[in-house]
Amino acid sequence: MKNFQTQSQQAQVHLLAVLAVGGVAVAAVSLLRWDLVRDIYLSDIRNILLNGAIAIVFASGIWRLFQAYGSYNFDEKQLAEFTEFIQRGTDIREALAEIDSRSIIAGRIQEIQELFDNHVPIHHGVFSSIMVAEQSAWSSYPRFVNNILILTGVFGTIVSLIFALVGATRTLGSAVPTEGMAIMLSGMNTALTTTATAIVCFFIYSYFYGRLTDIQTRLLGKIEKAVLIHVIPRFAFDADTINHQTAQLIRELQALITEIQKGTGFIWQALTGLNTHN
Repeated sequence: MKNFQTQSQQAQVHLLAVLAVGGVAVAAVSLLRWDLVRDIYLSDIRNILLNGAIAIVFASGIWRLFQAYGSYNFDEKQLAEFTEFIQRGTDIREALAEIDSRSIIAGRIQEIQELFDNHVPIHHGVFSSIMVAEQSAWSSYPRFVNNILILTGVFGTIVSLIFALVGATRTLGSAVPTEGMAIMLSGMNTALTTTATAIVCFFIYSYFYGRLTDIQTRLLGKIEKAVLIHVIPRFAFDADTINHQTAQLIRELQALITEIQKGTGFIWQALTGLNTHN
């Protein structure tokens, strides 16, 4: 179990690999064609600010993805350990003591146990809804970044086209169009670079954001399955559960009575044999 690699760990490794390859590619292009990179991205302050804003949004979203992957990696391992303890036949209270109390599965069991001790009916669906609402906090900011990342490129394009139009206006209205032409070309360059930057960032980020939602869905589904199979039957006391447990108890009592009757028959036979011998 110590070497168990979760889906969250795999997603983290893949994300690191993509970032590393991207970083190496950017560094290689910058070293080989620094003059071209400088002219495209560093020639104008507006270009630097707009592309920098896109990079900051992208980096903050990536950091949040790493945090979410780490949290779900922890919960995936705790759920796997709990399931393994239960499958070994360990009592649920002992299994709870072996896992971290901060995990989702431990919190769910503690809540169910508290309701059971207070003789409150346990509604599994309510717990599921609450858990989904609580875990949505991990995906709210990544969802926000995923939604606005491509818009930042569109915003950069619009702002840059505005400057380009200003430059074109100056060019048409001036006898010496040097300044106006420079503004127009700078605006067009910024429009294209911001759009390209945002599209590349959005392509990478949307893929790993999708991985996060898949991991979240699978993890919550596994937790619900584990709770429904291993936890709820040991704590629930609603009418259907009581009837089912009563039927099982009756069947066990019938089997016990049958064994007692067989034992009693052997005893009577032994006593009869002793009386005949006497």
